[in-house]
Amino acid sequence: MTFEISPIQLFTVCSVINGFVFAFLLFEKKENQQANRFLSLTILTTCLTFTPFILDASIWNTYEWLAWLPFSLSYWIGPAFYFYIKTLTESPNTFRRKDLWHFSPIVLNYIHSIYHTIFIHINPWPWFHHVAEWLESAAILSVLIYLFLSFQLVRAYQRSLLNKVSYTESIDLRWVTQFIFVIAASCILIVAFLIASLLAGGKYTLQDWDDPRAFTLLLYAGVLYWLSISGFKQAQTHRILEQEESTEQDLSEHSAVIRKLNTALRDHHLYRNPQLSLADLSRFVNISGRAISNTINQELGKNFFQFINEYRVEEVKERLKDPKQAHLKILSLAFDAGFNSKASFNRVFKAYTGQTPQSYKSNAWTDPSPEDKTEI
Repeated sequence: MTFEISPIQLFTVCSVINGFVFAFLLFEKKENQQANRFLSLTILTTCLTFTPFILDASIWNTYEWLAWLPFSLSYWIGPAFYFYIKTLTESPNTFRRKDLWHFSPIVLNYIHSIYHTIFIHINPWPWFHHVAEWLESAAILSVLIYLFLSFQLVRAYQRSLLNKVSYTESIDLRWVTQFIFVIAASCILIVAFLIASLLAGGKYTLQDWDDPRAFTLLLYAGVLYWLSISGFKQAQTHRILEQEESTEQDLSEHSAVIRKLNTALRDHHLYRNPQLSLADLSRFVNISGRAISNTINQELGKNFFQFINEYRVEEVKERLKDPKQAHLKILSLAFDAGFNSKASFNRVFKAYTGQTPQSYKSNAWTDPSPEDKTEI
């Protein structure tokens, strides 16, 4: 027997195969281990769920035993991704046995299969058959709900991140936010297809490029590659939502805290550490991170990210005005001051000075005391 496969089907099959490979690699990855195991489950369940939509009906009719394989796992996609984000941004031990109920709706995936197992080649209760099919399709709503919950976690993480670290590259989870929006849009497309297919009597197939279902599969394949690669590249996150445990003595006066922070940063150039965190500064000055954060927020009207990067920008500005250092590259000065990427340096420097680094250097030679009116 010969099978015909469309280009979209071929691309999707390749994405599923690669998905299985990445699922295994993520499961074994040590960095973000607990979170990556939930991501591995997300990819695995997504691959299995979409596999039946790739295969032609002739394959299912020829190999009926395929129906017994655990393909329908769509009710696990949402909670698996949610707990990936939760363990990535909070404690790796966030998941508890009591959270298993999130995965219990999996039974809705198999009502349809159980019905056909009992009534082979007959359909005595057509209404029950349709209800079971729609219950299975309703997993899309489950995915949308968990995407919304995941988005809230990421937003809370990103807001808190700027009060905990002086760098955000590779740990700000910006790709996750973009991914959530794309997946949400994909789910809406799938819902639109289901409605269109229902209204059209289920006439759509995978054979034509203008088939809405084929477009959905093409989008799914691209998203699966994106999730697998981005998840595998994700660096160790800074778990900013954990409870702070500190027995250090807090200084009651904000002014005293600020003086101690400024002294430490100026005398010891702590800001030159590109991965300086609130916890690092807290240990050095022996003041609790909560006291430091509150002081910076309330007294200076800034977050920790702005506070540290202001020192870095000031050092670069001074060195840009120094004729003896005119031969040095601007990016070299930025790295010496504690910036760890060109993009981050350019963005922060312009936000603080209102000028690009090159423009500032040019103006520094014509105006000995340029006015900086814009803060980070």
